Amino acid sequence: MKHNFAKIALWLFMGVLISNLIYNYGFELLEVPTSSMEGTIRSGQYVLVNKLIPGPRFFVNNPNKYSRPFKFKELAYDDIIVFNFPDADTTITNKPGESYYLLKRQYPNLDSLLVSENWGKLEPTKVKHRPRMVKRITGMPGDTIEIKKGILYVNSQVKKEINVCFSYIWTGNNRDLKKALKLLNDKIKPIEKDKKTYLYLNSSELEQLGRLSINCKKEILSQGISDNYIFPYKKEWLWNADNMGPIYLPSKGETIDLTMENIPIYRRMIEVFEHTPIEIKEEIIYSNNTPINSYTFKLNYYWVHGDNRPRSFDSRYWGPVPENHIVGVVKYRD
Repeated sequence: MKHNFAKIALWLFMGVLISNLIYNYGFELLEVPTSSMEGTIRSGQYVLVNKLIPGPRFFVNNPNKYSRPFKFKELAYDDIIVFNFPDADTTITNKPGESYYLLKRQYPNLDSLLVSENWGKLEPTKVKHRPRMVKRITGMPGDTIEIKKGILYVNSQVKKEINVCFSYIWTGNNRDLKKALKLLNDKIKPIEKDKKTYLYLNSSELEQLGRLSINCKKEILSQGISDNYIFPYKKEWLWNADNMGPIYLPSKGETIDLTMENIPIYRRMIEVFEHTPIEIKEEIIYSNNTPINSYTFKLNYYWVHGDNRPRSFDSRYWGPVPENHIVGVVKYRD
């Protein structure tokens, strides 16, 4: 009897061990919480995350030791990845699902609100404990990213994006609108706002409209209009979600010259993700009290977008994704 109990206990232990290994280093079923990938992945849909691409990660909180010794495949353009939200290195205890840095930009008096509104305390968060996001890779390490009039450019070339949804203002009459919705099999629901009709369409849906597509005016922000919520939050640069860049994405081991012009782009990567202190005095950049004019990066950095572009909180708003934050690639969707 004791012998049988020991065998059962051993098998249970082995089962738990194997399940844990698969969960941590192999595959995981994940529910997508938002609509930022709508058109490709629905909100509430479950996806299978393959952690073998780019490989199990170790020492994620230490950029000097971080590694993926069992790398089965490299990441590639248009991979849909699951990653820990880079902007969540600091969280507010009673608002764990919100970006501390976004709230800080929205509320200059955030410190007092933590007490007066009972929002809680600030807490540092380790990489693996940060909330997860699902987006598509549109820029790789070594790429220069730029967005002009809503069009993505990678290394000065237009990047053909897969299944991207944009917001269009309907400029035609109601009769043609009914025809257009019929051509789309009534799957698209028009949205009325400020006496205008909006349609959220991807490129294939736009093509389905044929000649009626001339009634769809793509909604984009004009150049020269600054958005304070766009990375790296320099109002004088006049960047917005449809007009920003260029931004160069560093590669691991690459040395980049640091200037007062580009330090706003790289400072957070260096300080927060790579644990190297930066201080600026009289337009001179210091690290550990030593003047520096270049920096060698410890990690690769990626640019990501949501397919549902008008409703995606992505790299445009908080910058590149460090490689150590990437969990895996979505290889299956139900």
